Amino acid sequence: MKLARKIIFVLLILFVLSTLYATFLVFLPKSVSEVIIDISKGESAQSIANKLYEKKIIRSKKVFYLYVKFTNIDKTLSCGKYHFSGELSLPGVANILKLGKVVLRKATIPEGLTINKTAKILSQYGFVDYQKFITLCNDSLFARKLTGFSVASLEGFLYPETYYFPYEVSEQYIIQTLVQEFFSQTQDCDFAPNKGLDFYETLVLASIVEREARFRDEQATIASVYLNRIKYNYKLQADPTVAYALELQGKIRKKIYYRDLKIDSPFNTYKNFGLPPSPICSPSISSIEAVLEPAETDYFFFFANGSGRHEFNQTYQQHINQQNLRSK
Repeated sequence: MKLARKIIFVLLILFVLSTLYATFLVFLPKSVSEVIIDISKGESAQSIANKLYEKKIIRSKKVFYLYVKFTNIDKTLSCGKYHFSGELSLPGVANILKLGKVVLRKATIPEGLTINKTAKILSQYGFVDYQKFITLCNDSLFARKLTGFSVASLEGFLYPETYYFPYEVSEQYIIQTLVQEFFSQTQDCDFAPNKGLDFYETLVLASIVEREARFRDEQATIASVYLNRIKYNYKLQADPTVAYALELQGKIRKKIYYRDLKIDSPFNTYKNFGLPPSPICSPSISSIEAVLEPAETDYFFFFANGSGRHEFNQTYQQHINQQNLRSK
């Protein structure tokens, strides 16, 4: 008799503990970082539970599956993109899925934009607070967390692309998405030291090529000119780097004047040898590939011919002569 009472007591304790644990799994809110989950058409409740668990939105995929089954919510789950963030209980997660997909807005980031110009576009779309976005992008600790590199800022890592964001996402989430896209686009690139450049130096030079070349078929040739100049210790003398130095001082130039070439800045490649300390914009994948696989040339000079294209020369004298011919 005593043994039977002990067994019953133990069973009651186990029942109470299991009930408390189930209540914990179902009703206690879980802190969720911003995540977007894509649910495919016809996807099962079990598959959805797996996705939610993998993204750390729920504590138990089994309990979630049982919950939506017993409440018949599994029959109302529809395909679409769902945005999860904040303190969410399991019923709260299920309710988001029940209400339907989030509304996404489009934002297009063109190639060759600086952090400041990217922030301006996104703030005009209403996605970010301009100053908060810039502050985060220039936070070296945040930049290192996202890139894995000890860099002063995320200049160069905000990949130019068309994005779709839900309402009320944070600046952190948007920046993270742009940086993740950069690494997604470049994952197949071989960044082993090429022409003496490491990964970050490749990105820096690619940003200059991006700003210099209006036509993709010229990118590899322009890259070869700069690589030749680096190899033989010539100053790069790249106008886009001077334009960037001016932009950092709040001066926007469509045309660089001779007086601008005297600006005191580590980004002034008319005064300083080698590459500037960081990228000057976010380059496209084609500009990065142009630096990784440049044309084989013996060019050291080029100038814009007025049509958006460039004339290339081996020597300074040829460079001057051709410019003079063009000006007549």
